[in-house]
Amino acid sequence: MKIELSKSEIKAYEEIIFDDNLLFELNAIPQMVVNKDRVIVRVNKKFTKLFGYSSDEILGKQTATLTPSIEKFEEYRQYFVQTKEGIIKSEELEYKKKDGTLFWVKLEGNPINKNPQELLILWSFIDITKEVYYRKELERLASTDPMTHLYNRRYFGELATTVVKLAKRSGLVYSVIMVDIDKFKRINDTYGHTIGDEVIIALAKVLKYDKRESDIVSRWGGEEFVILLPQTEQDGAMVIAEKLRKRVENLRVVIADEKELCFTISLGVATADSNKFSDIEDVINNADKALYIAKESGRNKVAINV
Repeated sequence: MKIELSKSEIKAYEEIIFDDNLLFELNAIPQMVVNKDRVIVRVNKKFTKLFGYSSDEILGKQTATLTPSIEKFEEYRQYFVQTKEGIIKSEELEYKKKDGTLFWVKLEGNPINKNPQELLILWSFIDITKEVYYRKELERLASTDPMTHLYNRRYFGELATTVVKLAKRSGLVYSVIMVDIDKFKRINDTYGHTIGDEVIIALAKVLKYDKRESDIVSRWGGEEFVILLPQTEQDGAMVIAEKLRKRVENLRVVIADEKELCFTISLGVATADSNKFSDIEDVINNADKALYIAKESGRNKVAINV
């Protein structure tokens, strides 16, 4: 049987459906409303479920309560200002739940202009934590060596390009250290490739542990590694290389039956400045030549190519 509604009946439904309170409370997307001072004045049920706060706990609080740090709160101000000025766009930002858990959301703001005397902004949150972590993991896998978890050769090239461009613009000096495990083939032949891998991993840990925050350490290939030292003169690079050599010389790798394996490394140092090598490849080649000198002069040494 066909049923038709009268205009008055349709009007009644419209009043129910388009009631702001109903739509806000039942919205499947977590939402909050903030005032001009970024104080939270309204949240819906999905918001309280996402962030873990009850309405009573969060209403009247500034949005700094939800950000990982006060620095982030200040950084996010730009999105508030842009939205207030009518620029509406989605942003991927990190927030904090009541229990301290950090998570990622896609955030979109819309100004509410019902009362011209009071600016209100409606913020909508979509949890994209899994998506962001998955993307970051893919980036990590694409940029790191799976055995040592150091940067791989390709990604080292990308990072080095940035460092070298900065050095050329500002006339800053930088150095490169090439590192190679001495008599590594003998280690593999004597103890097997599994122990050989353990030696490579042990060296990588030393290189990672001793690095400065600005240094870039990469597995170059096989048992060879490269270290880029921004704003480092030759003398400073030699000190760093000698420190690494001594640390590895005193290192012990535990193998079968609680036996310990010792090994050494040779290192080649090259330095570039505004008057020398124009490309990172030139500096690496000179560091590689210095490494060859260290090998030829008895191994377990640091050398430069003069």
